[in-house]
Amino acid sequence: MSRRGGKKRNAPNPWNGRADYGNWEYWQSASANQRTYLYYVDIITKMALSRFRWINLPPTCDERYLEMTLVTQGIASIAFPRKMEGTFLSLQCAQQGQPNMYDRPIRWLAIGQNGSKYSCDAKNGVVVFDNETRYPLMDGIRLYANELTHLRLTRRMNRMHQQIPFILTGPQEKRQDMVNLFKQVAGGEPAILATDDIQQIGYEAMSTGVEFIGEQLAVDEQNIWSRIYTMLGLTNTTMKQERMTEDEIRAQKAPSELVLESCLIERRKAARELNERFGAYLKAPIEAVMRQDNESQNWNLAHNVKSQLEAGDEH
Repeated sequence: MSRRGGKKRNAPNPWNGRADYGNWEYWQSASANQRTYLYYVDIITKMALSRFRWINLPPTCDERYLEMTLVTQGIASIAFPRKMEGTFLSLQCAQQGQPNMYDRPIRWLAIGQNGSKYSCDAKNGVVVFDNETRYPLMDGIRLYANELTHLRLTRRMNRMHQQIPFILTGPQEKRQDMVNLFKQVAGGEPAILATDDIQQIGYEAMSTGVEFIGEQLAVDEQNIWSRIYTMLGLTNTTMKQERMTEDEIRAQKAPSELVLESCLIERRKAARELNERFGAYLKAPIEAVMRQDNESQNWNLAHNVKSQLEAGDEH
């Protein structure tokens, strides 16, 4: 009798409820660690993408793709194909040949996500850098995501060592008595009534000797996030210590502001070059500014004024 061929069906994947084929063992810890790492990469990248806003960018350009390219690669292209004069596209940038004496690209390829590409130079576009050092921000994002993942795993392991149970021992005929005793202890009974033979039941509290360090890990995580905010150029409020002046607090924010300025300088430089070279193709001058939620602020202001007027009419 022949056996039917086919791949062995494994237990359902706990993440998606479906069975995994081809995996003889499902590595839950490795998968959870990878998902934790990707979660931190995602949340830090979202903050990085939301820092700047491009004003009057041509409608054929994609601001999200432009910022994503700058964050992940440190360089991008805003140029038009020579056969589509004036139709600017914001794409990836691959430098070609030697740069000029100031280390600026002379020629480059604009490359789309689908593989489309065309040649560029100063006659049909500009190159945008994410920052003045031109170092891709994504490398730092991955570095700190790994730090946060390691910290999360350490916290999880430390908590696990605090969950060691105690052991009840006794003769087999006392098993039900031990179950009842444990239920009363776990239920928080103020007193436990027992007979003399309870002495036959012994208990032992297991201990790994690992101290709970939750507070220290929380401080460590806060410090890592503070370094992340500095890397992104985002000011963050630190805990004010005793005898700490306002000038000292502002001095702590200065590094973040300088990092952000480095990123904003390069974007404004590209916007200025576009306006100077291709102003005839643009409906309005292109600008790069810090992103603020002006729409919500305007709505809140109008709503508050309306509420105050209605309150005044009632009185």
